[in-house]
Amino acid sequence: MGGSTTLYGEALIFDLPAGGTFYMLPSWRNNNGRFSEVYEPGILTTLGIKNSVGGLKDADLQRLAEASGRMPFNFYGHYPTMVSFRDEQSPKTIFEVTPSGMSQNFAGATFVGLDIEFTDAPVTELLRNRLTWLNLSSGTALFERDPPGSGRLDRDKPLGHKITQANFFGNGSR
Repeated sequence: MGGSTTLYGEALIFDLPAGGTFYMLPSWRNNNGRFSEVYEPGILTTLGIKNSVGGLKDADLQRLAEASGRMPFNFYGHYPTMVSFRDEQSPKTIFEVTPSGMSQNFAGATFVGLDIEFTDAPVTELLRNRLTWLNLSSGTALFERDPPGSGRLDRDKPLGHKITQANFFGNGSR
C-alpha cells in the first residue's frame, strides 16, 4: 500500500489553424484554486481503474502495462489547465482558457474534448525554445504577485498570481 508517481514532460503547445496559441499544463486547478496532478490519476480513470496509485492491484498494473492507442481522457470532467498569453514574450500577460470559453478567446475554435495516446515517442523539449523566459532562474519575478501581507486565499487569486515556471513542467527524473 502507498505509492507515488513522478511525471516527466512539459506543457503541450496548441497552435490553432485560425491563429492563436494555448498551452495545456501538466496539472489542473482544483476547487481550492491550487494546482494538482491531472495525468497521473486521470490515466487511471481513463482506463477504468478505480483504485488510486497507492492501492493498485495486480490486475490494475496489468491493465496499465497493456494500455495502447488513443482514447478519450476521463478524469471526472476535469481537464488540464489551459493558458495563453496576450504576448508570449511577456509572462505577465497570461490568462486561463477554459473549455467552454475557447471560442471567446480564439475565433472559430471549439473545445470538443481531450484524447490521450500511449506511445513510446520521446518527450519533447520544445517549450523552453518557444517561451524563452522559462529559462530564467526560478527566483526571477515573471508573474504578478499579491503584495506582502495580503490575506487573499488561493482560490480567490487569479491564475497569474499563483502560477510559477514549474507549473509548465513535470520535472520528474527519467
